[in-house]
Amino acid sequence: MPVVPAPAEPAPARQEAAGAEAPAGAYEAEQADPPPRYEFLEHIGSGGMADVYRARDNELGRHVAVKLFRDADETVADRQRREREINLLSGLTHIGLVPVYDAGRLVHAGVERRYLVMELVEGLSLAHRIQSGPLKPRQVADIGAQVADVLSYVHGRGVIHRDIKPENILLDETPTFGYTLITRLADFGVAQFVDGTRLTGHGTIMGTAAYISPEQARGEDVTAATDMYSLGLVLLEALKGEREYAGTPIEAALARLHRSPEIPETLSPEWRALLAAMTADDPALRPNAHDVASTMRDIIRSMIVETQMRKGRVPVWAKAANRQEGARQRWLVGIAGALIGALGLGLTIAIAVTAAGGSLFG
Repeated sequence: MPVVPAPAEPAPARQEAAGAEAPAGAYEAEQADPPPRYEFLEHIGSGGMADVYRARDNELGRHVAVKLFRDADETVADRQRREREINLLSGLTHIGLVPVYDAGRLVHAGVERRYLVMELVEGLSLAHRIQSGPLKPRQVADIGAQVADVLSYVHGRGVIHRDIKPENILLDETPTFGYTLITRLADFGVAQFVDGTRLTGHGTIMGTAAYISPEQARGEDVTAATDMYSLGLVLLEALKGEREYAGTPIEAALARLHRSPEIPETLSPEWRALLAAMTADDPALRPNAHDVASTMRDIIRSMIVETQMRKGRVPVWAKAANRQEGARQRWLVGIAGALIGALGLGLTIAIAVTAAGGSLFG
């Protein structure tokens, strides 16, 4: 009989199928808490209602500024101002503002806090820069033009900043857009809407004493002109290297009610006229933000031409502008000459007709 081979033994090994154990630690890894979205790296500043940290956004792999609001001991008005700042900033888009990336609540140091995530602006504030001494007039003009541009934008959207000061102007000393440095306006925590919506009682001073306007010091309602007054004091401080109104908050607030800012005689007539107008006691006499920005750019152009001429050369664009102005003046002189000639001819004809015994009117 033929020999029938015995059936083959099943393969010993397919134990990885059912019942095989997962590698050690895999389950624990799956159950571990995911890393936080924002990893705090260092504390970079504090304000009246919040602390600001440099942090890493682990989701997008970039550094950001995280503003953590302090919930402890805050009033209902504080919470309303906080939420209004978050909503306000999220609705504003301008190159001169710090953009908002995110907002929410997180646990920091064991405490749940409201947060706001913004672009991290490298560099220092204008306040830090002034500590090293006065800035060059060109730099101050660049700052003034850009901050005024931002204020023109926010004023056009019905918002008054109310706290323009060197600490709220962030600087990036990288020449861009034709400016020697770039500015960002920050901290809208005490902003007010143009329609007068307020979260403080009537007569309450909101702002920083050294930079508030006379109407703020008197507890009166404010308008967009308040921001222009404060910006004028900031620019003056940057030019002089010291605050115009120093002392205690009360002394600083009341000082502007007794004397006008002292504008250095060494400044150009254009600078003096603009700063005097911006810091006028009467808000109605102050220029609006758009006009301040335009005037600042005119001052910048004048300084560029003056600097180039001291070096023995005139910019090509300045020559072209002079030629255009000369052509315009020659055109006006030509028109005036033609008009005078026509008037003279008319008078000659009238005299001739009258001498001949006629009349111009029949």
